[in-house]
Amino acid sequence: MKHRTVLALIVMVSMGGSLAAQEGPRWNATLTAGGSVSGGDGMGGLGAEVMRVVGERLEVGLRAYAQAEVSTDYEDTQGREYHMSSGYGTLVVKPKLQLGTRWEIGFPLESGNGVLQYRYGGEYREEMRWTEEIIDQVNHSVYSAGIEPKFFVGDHGAITLAAGYLATGPLRTDLADDGELNGFWGRLGYAVAF
Repeated sequence: MKHRTVLALIVMVSMGGSLAAQEGPRWNATLTAGGSVSGGDGMGGLGAEVMRVVGERLEVGLRAYAQAEVSTDYEDTQGREYHMSSGYGTLVVKPKLQLGTRWEIGFPLESGNGVLQYRYGGEYREEMRWTEEIIDQVNHSVYSAGIEPKFFVGDHGAITLAAGYLATGPLRTDLADDGELNGFWGRLGYAVAF
């Protein structure tokens, strides 16, 4: 992930000088709330992204997203409940098409790294040391592709509605089923250009 982040920053900075004549805002930041069906289980999440406009048909940037399982609770052999959550950071490349003055459709492609974590619920954590409350934690790769219509509101705001599919590399833990995080996702967001 470190190499991808450095590469993204180099590309964004190097493109800045060549786009000096471009009119309007060149950066945008978006806050999102979303849900997904990961491995057959429902998940809810929150995220943020920062994107740099590169020409008329492309944006490049970074996204951070955290999610937790909302439809399933697990129990260990002693009957204590725990839950699954994950977070990831990705490099985003988003080709886009302008549809009139108020609409735009983007096609975000993402690649990055994430963390999958299994952790005891709050009532059990009170009885444990902080080193014992996390049952297992693994790193994994993340790949995602989607479609993102954007409706511009005012001079600098936009509402986004995105949907797509996310897949991960192997999850090296006995607690995760095959394809535990793989599945369709949807996000609603608000973007501000600057």
